[in-house]
This record gives sequence, C-alpha cells and structure tokens, in this order.
Amino acid sequence: MKTAADIRAEMAALEKELAKAEEAEAKAAQAGNAKRAIALLAAMRAAFREIQELYPDTFDPERWAVAFTAQAWPRTSKIRRSADLSETEVKNAQDAGIEAVAKL
Repeated sequence: MKTAADIRAEMAALEKELAKAEEAEAKAAQAGNAKRAIALLAAMRAAFREIQELYPDTFDPERWAVAFTAQAWPRTSKIRRSADLSETEVKNAQDAGIEAVAKL
C-alpha cells in the first residue's frame, strides 16, 4: 500500500505534467490564432491594393491617406513573437491571405 507521501509525490508529478500540457495547448491555440491574424492582415492589404488597381478612385486619398502608407498597416512582428512563429510560418500565413484574395 502506498503511503501518503508517495501519493503526494505522484500528485505533484501529475500537477507538473498537467501544467505542461495546458501550456502546450495554449501555445498551440495561440499559434493558430496568430497565423489566422497574419493571413487576414495580408488579405486586407491585398484586397485594398487590388481594389485600387481595378477602380483607382474608390478610396479618396484624403480620407484614406493612412491606408496608402505602408507604415499605417499593422506589423506582424508582435503577433509573430507572441506565438513564437518562425519566419516560414509567417510567410505561409501571408501567402494564404494573398491567395484567398486572388481567388475572389
């Protein structure tokens, strides 16, 4: 029969495993959200550019001045760091967003 100390040690080990598993699950979910957000940002930029090419007067340069500058669009670096994504994962997500717009 196990002693109380043995059971407590097993419980402590299981708690550590549980914490690691929960952390891994949260990180995986964060990575999925980050990839989706990066793809959506790329799609937004691609859609804006394509609309401008099709109908140049759609976006009034005075009202949409910020959208015409590259600095105004959100950067993916913060998203990438929060989910610990590789450059390849970021590029793949961006390509997916651009391809989604191209299919329309």
